[in-house]
Amino acid sequence: MYKILSYKLNRNAPGWPGCPKIDIQPMGQITEGKRFNMYNVKLFNHFGSHMDAPRHFREDGPSISELSLDKFIYNSPVLINIPKTFKEVVTIEDLAHYKSQIVNADLLMIKSGFSVYRSEQPVRYAEEGPGVSSEACKYLIEEFPNLKSIALDCISLSSYANDDGALAHEYLLGKFHDNYICVIEDINMDGVTRDNIKKVFSIPLFIEGIDSSPVTVIAELDDNFC
Repeated sequence: MYKILSYKLNRNAPGWPGCPKIDIQPMGQITEGKRFNMYNVKLFNHFGSHMDAPRHFREDGPSISELSLDKFIYNSPVLINIPKTFKEVVTIEDLAHYKSQIVNADLLMIKSGFSVYRSEQPVRYAEEGPGVSSEACKYLIEEFPNLKSIALDCISLSSYANDDGALAHEYLLGKFHDNYICVIEDINMDGVTRDNIKKVFSIPLFIEGIDSSPVTVIAELDDNFC
């Protein structure tokens, strides 16, 4: 079975504090006498479920449209449960516990459980969400060369409540290393477990020149464990 993990885009969804979201304007409507419907959509590229390419924190890094297609297809995803709440961060110690599982993974999905606050408390979801520490990101890029991406069920790798997020992005996106790990942020892992996840696709808008893009994330799940 297949399950969509990315959120539908709408004006009321939480976004990174101070940044734009999505603006949808009708350009022609059948209800107004037109023969067809059209819309003009203005979309911030870090809004909703989205994927950061290295260009996000490296001027010399590849943009989202320059990544090879295999960077968006994950045949060996691993999901780990690391519960986190407001303003907390994933640490090296959290990750080290799962080292034997992560070592062969091409996608690491960190399920914090924080997504419950996306609809219940959207402002706090955006402003007080958890993140991943820069030291943990350094650990990931140095210890797990098979990783193409990590995925998170919170709004960002960064926690808006602390100032460690920029360095965390720089580590994963390859500022200090020859390799990089892309970051998929703000997805819904409800119903996805370590046992039922088989394959994941993260498909962006291939817009030339931009650092990152909204993505449609689809997981293939094992029916026997759903």
